[in-house]
Amino acid sequence: MIRMVKNKVTYFEARDGTKAEDHKFQSILLLISVCTGAFLSHFSAGFVNIALTDISIDFSAKLSVTQWIVNGYLLSIMLFLPLMGKLADQFGKKRIHNLGYLIFAVGACGAALSFNIPLLIIARVIQGSGAAMLQAVNMAIVTDAYPEKHRGKALGIISTSVGIGALLGPSVGGFFIEAFSWHSLFWTVVPISIGAYFLAQKFVPMDRSFENSSFDYKGSIYFGVGIVTFVFVLNSIGEGVYKVYLLVIACVSVACFLFFFFHSKKEEYPFIQPSIFSSPIVKAGGLILMASYCAAFASTVILPFYLRGVLGFSAEQSGLLLMCYPLFLAVLGPISGSLSDKFGGAKVVVVGLGLLCITMLGLSFLSPGTSLSTLIILLSLLGFSMGILTSPNYSIMMLYVPLQYLGMMSSTIALLRNIGMVIGTALAITFMNTWLDGTITDWMNDTRRSEFEAVMLGFHYLFLLLFILLVLIGIYFLYSVFRRKERDAEGIF
Repeated sequence: MIRMVKNKVTYFEARDGTKAEDHKFQSILLLISVCTGAFLSHFSAGFVNIALTDISIDFSAKLSVTQWIVNGYLLSIMLFLPLMGKLADQFGKKRIHNLGYLIFAVGACGAALSFNIPLLIIARVIQGSGAAMLQAVNMAIVTDAYPEKHRGKALGIISTSVGIGALLGPSVGGFFIEAFSWHSLFWTVVPISIGAYFLAQKFVPMDRSFENSSFDYKGSIYFGVGIVTFVFVLNSIGEGVYKVYLLVIACVSVACFLFFFFHSKKEEYPFIQPSIFSSPIVKAGGLILMASYCAAFASTVILPFYLRGVLGFSAEQSGLLLMCYPLFLAVLGPISGSLSDKFGGAKVVVVGLGLLCITMLGLSFLSPGTSLSTLIILLSLLGFSMGILTSPNYSIMMLYVPLQYLGMMSSTIALLRNIGMVIGTALAITFMNTWLDGTITDWMNDTRRSEFEAVMLGFHYLFLLLFILLVLIGIYFLYSVFRRKERDAEGIF
């Protein structure tokens, strides 16, 4: 029988023998110290995107090279997330999380002081490893510390921090570049990181560690090679590159993941513990997590081509419209968490997933005559549905996990979220390119817009594909919920 999170005494309930309500001030500061890391890691991902052109000019480098400043950061996060979750379970979540702030600050300093592209990429990889430490255990810390009746809302606030980081990254980044330089972007996060470190040292409670006798180096290598080659192939295809060597690299990636899977089943202390996915509900939650972020990021990547290439909006107008997504995601996070605490996570997940399906179906009917009000409604609904869906899904996945794997589950959730983003980005570009003689970027640069009908078909079928994918995963989730045993049903649906 898996011992679940909801059955244990939380930090705020146990402290001084009083209830969590008597420690509101401490609980707020704990949440701030954790949410700052969630904010910074996504804020830092967003503000660099807008600085790539300036960095390319400063170092006289091609945009395809400077793009690895972003890719290096994201790959570093994806590669280190399982490792940091494992180390958090082994040595304590507080140690790993708080050290992440310092490493994140060191990476930011290195990026600000870099005088060439290789050093900047290395600094971003260091910063990404710090971000992985912060993302890997933030939900585990909150789950461990908060009583069940407040846990959903607290996890929702973490989702809000992620949304605000994504929302402010490009806009704040653009302001600092205009007022100062791209170097200033990295200097801004250094004092915030250091201040958050001291706050976390004081208010994040020391937790129990589960010492293991060995570390799965072989499994970590399999996973690392698999994920790096996987992202490389996706990015290459997304850029319209179709070469034989990509097929070889893809085979290497598949082989590494297969080796990793079979190796983890035999290893006593595997890099990622398969038993965390023993519950069908957790499996369904993981699929929902990846598919929802895949759909959301595919939408935000491809819609600018529609807004600018089809409707003729400016870059500024398109950016303002796309802000509807992170804005509603940020606002709805705590609300959906409270609804999850009150009505049960699965009900809220079904509502959020249903709204996301409606959004994808609505986007599949975009046309050259779509009104501005319809666009605003659909983009707002995208953020609204993701805000409703995300934190209850986190709660369900964190609920059914053995205590000794809490940090690993937290890092796995963050990993699945990042994988969904990467797949969504590559899927959107690759799918659109298949409808054209060249690429969607070439079409944007073609003032004649000669393949207009093919592009519109691409938009239509991309969102229809995402709609069907989400519906199928939703059916599997409902099947998992209704098929579980009665004793597992308590408090979920």
